[in-house]
Amino acid sequence: MKHETIRRLTAMTAMVLGFPLATTAINNLLHSPVRNSDAAVAEGSGAGRNEADKKAEIHVPLGSGADIARAIASLPPEGGRVLLAAGTYVLREPLVLDRDGVELSGDQEATVLMLSDHADCPLLVIGPMETPPTRKVTGVAVRKLTLDGNRGNQLNECNGGPCDNGGISFIRNNALTIRSAEDVRVERVTARNARSGGLVLEKNSRRIHVSDFTSHHNHFDGFAAYQTEESFFTRLYLHDNEAAGISIDLRFDRNIMSHARLENNGSQGIFMRDSNFNNFNHLTVAGNGAQGIFIAQANDQHNTPCTGNIFSDLKVSGSGGAGLRINDVSCIANVVANSTFTGNGEGGVSEASEKLIAQQNVNLN
Repeated sequence: MKHETIRRLTAMTAMVLGFPLATTAINNLLHSPVRNSDAAVAEGSGAGRNEADKKAEIHVPLGSGADIARAIASLPPEGGRVLLAAGTYVLREPLVLDRDGVELSGDQEATVLMLSDHADCPLLVIGPMETPPTRKVTGVAVRKLTLDGNRGNQLNECNGGPCDNGGISFIRNNALTIRSAEDVRVERVTARNARSGGLVLEKNSRRIHVSDFTSHHNHFDGFAAYQTEESFFTRLYLHDNEAAGISIDLRFDRNIMSHARLENNGSQGIFMRDSNFNNFNHLTVAGNGAQGIFIAQANDQHNTPCTGNIFSDLKVSGSGGAGLRINDVSCIANVVANSTFTGNGEGGVSEASEKLIAQQNVNLN
């Protein structure tokens, strides 16, 4: 494909995708929390400070998951904040945030929620527990926590035994699950040692904002998402998970993922199917066991391709397989630009057929 054709295709794709993606990004930026450097300015704004002061606030001394659950249940109908102490809270059952407007916050990342031995259940769930969900949960925030699934002392991927066997067994034993939720923020959180995934989004979640998130040493993926749209994920460090750093499947559409490091995961850096019109930028994908990025349809279902995705400013290196693999001819109209592929086991870019992905300013070593 000639350079001019690639340039035009890249520009047209960016124009088509740019508006909804930019809208999502701007919306998230406008709703970003005030940082310390802005504190002096914010302090002068009495209206904003008074509004924040109106929220109910409960401090929970170091104790158990049951203590946290009781504090959440005691919040007023409009929600409020539950603030945890430094140290480790042991959970014997899932901690569920299924009410609107609830914020759960730790003490400068020194707060750990750890699943007890043989609990065999999810650790933290944002959203309704019933499957299929019958409602949406909105306006929840989780901040400054370490979520430890204690996977060495859990027997099963799902609650009490086989998965998808009714009740809570439909929810995997992830460190953090977000399901049927909207306008959720996850900030400065670490998910580790889960018997299933680190962070999993599912059941038609929208406008989820995840920033400064680390996920490592989980039994499956560091980050997985299904039926998720119009969300923003930035400053991620996903490493040393048994499966993929990122696994996205089943209508993961119109999202932005930026400034992430995906390193030393057991299979792919990114495994993606049935994912469309997403923007991936400024990613470092290094040392993953299979492909750096694997793009495919779902099995033999030709109506589940990956299309209209933009990859830019990538550094992909040291993959066991190809740096980027387009596995099915149905996956068209994707673009990779301003990216470098070095030292990958099966080459930089591999395609099921020629010219499935437009390339501009791509360095293949």
